[in-house]
Amino acid sequence: MGRKYMRRVSNLIQRKVTELLLRESKDPRLAEVTITDVSVNRDTSRAEVYYSLIGDKEDIEEAQEALEGASGWVRHELAPVLRLRNIPEFVFKYDPSLAHGAKIEALLDELREEETSDADKEIDEDSVKTGSGAIAAE
Repeated sequence: MGRKYMRRVSNLIQRKVTELLLRESKDPRLAEVTITDVSVNRDTSRAEVYYSLIGDKEDIEEAQEALEGASGWVRHELAPVLRLRNIPEFVFKYDPSLAHGAKIEALLDELREEETSDADKEIDEDSVKTGSGAIAAE
């Protein structure tokens, strides 16, 4: 199978799995799951579905359990849509990229706050040295 075909199949699976989880899943553990990528092997017998979830380790483990339990249902629901000779077995894997990005953004925000407070302190120190802003003593 060509790369272009594999990419189209992967994109289709990603879109359809996302729709299934958002619209038809009744499991509350899957409400915050985001499908980030899908990788299909050459004979389309296996699809690795990468998901992300911002939460603690316990939330991720619960989502993993729920996704593993739902893999047969997902396969059954996608069979008529995919129209492939082999309907892939879905293997769900956690993708930490969104959580990692959120952590980096939080660190950057913290650094910006520190820079702002340091700049404010320097302005205050400069105004004291030059006498501006000081109250004249009588």
